[in-house]
Amino acid sequence: MSQSPHAAHYFLAARECEISRLDNVLRAGKLIGQLSHLVHVLQRERGSSNIWLCSEGMLFGEELAHRAAAVSQSMSNLFSDLPALPPASALQPGAFRIYHRIGSMLMALESLPELRNQIHDRSVSHQRAMESFNAIIQQVLNLVYEVADIDADGQVASALVALFTFMQSKEYAGQERALASAGFASRCFSDSARQLMVELIAAQESCLNSFSGFADASIISVWSQQEAKTSEFERLRRLACTGVPGEEDTVLNWFALASQRLDMMKIVEDKLINKVMHLCQQSLQRVQSSNLDDPQTLAGVVVTPEKPLAAYFAASAHHNEADDDTGLPPQLNRSLLNLIQHQAHRLKTLDNELAGLRATLMERKTIEQAKALLMQYQGLTEEQAWHLLRKTAMNQNKKVVEIAQAMLDVSTVFTSTP
Repeated sequence: MSQSPHAAHYFLAARECEISRLDNVLRAGKLIGQLSHLVHVLQRERGSSNIWLCSEGMLFGEELAHRAAAVSQSMSNLFSDLPALPPASALQPGAFRIYHRIGSMLMALESLPELRNQIHDRSVSHQRAMESFNAIIQQVLNLVYEVADIDADGQVASALVALFTFMQSKEYAGQERALASAGFASRCFSDSARQLMVELIAAQESCLNSFSGFADASIISVWSQQEAKTSEFERLRRLACTGVPGEEDTVLNWFALASQRLDMMKIVEDKLINKVMHLCQQSLQRVQSSNLDDPQTLAGVVVTPEKPLAAYFAASAHHNEADDDTGLPPQLNRSLLNLIQHQAHRLKTLDNELAGLRATLMERKTIEQAKALLMQYQGLTEEQAWHLLRKTAMNQNKKVVEIAQAMLDVSTVFTSTP
């Protein structure tokens, strides 16, 4: 009996949808690469600005202009890759979040010239300058998270989780570089600065643990080898955590070593981005090379059947060789069963871990929304909003996300009219 032509049409449509989906992931990967570079050069400018301010204009004066130029060039490259804004009639409701994130990022970047003028004139404290850079970089990272929240599965999803957890770790490392640079340049570490150093180190480790759970073994190896060569960096890190100002040239040594570490992290970050792109290109090539004249081949290429896996997994608890109807020898059949069960367990574990990370990201979004409410209606800075949320949570013996969610639940109080 010949295959129905109507079924072939649907298989072809499914194929085109899959190609479109993979194209979207590839475009997202390219955009993430540009955003990653922008974050990297902004982190460098933040650290240089802290040294300039804390050395009272004695160090890194010429460096500031170079760092600003690098950021401007990166912004120019990024803007050419931002998704074009379609006419109003073609706007998709589902694109709200990414357009909003792009707008928020562009608004944050527009504050750079004024911030640079204040830094150049030394009319802003290094704490305020660092907070401003942190806020700008966070807006760029927010767009990364939104772009990465795409329709991806399997290896691509794991690679994306590894990527944005590593990017967040790198941002914490950048804040650590800037914070310790300020302390070494001013020859003074306040109690709050030392405590923040400890918190930043712990945050990096947490993100790196998540990265290690999802990244490719070869990429983990590259990072592990780098971490094993940082004894001098660790020594200076301990000085900062204990408030020891070091020698006159300690700030330059610290900045150089911390910058080397961040540059290495950028290399690993690029490898993670390339991994996402490579996996998508492989899938795209596989789909595009499918035989358009063979609907059965199309059906198998576009959607991998899941029933055999489910059947084996469901039967595992009460497996009976007499019930086997696979046509395979019993020994081979048992081997396949064990293999499939192992794979099913691995996939289930991966799904649980992905669900956990998605929950963490949702908590982060909830906290960001609560901070935005406080900033809008209470006139607080982002840092003040965060401290208020954390203090309220501590006073009530609750998690920060619980306080944030409670605020959002009653947010109509802020916006409703009598």
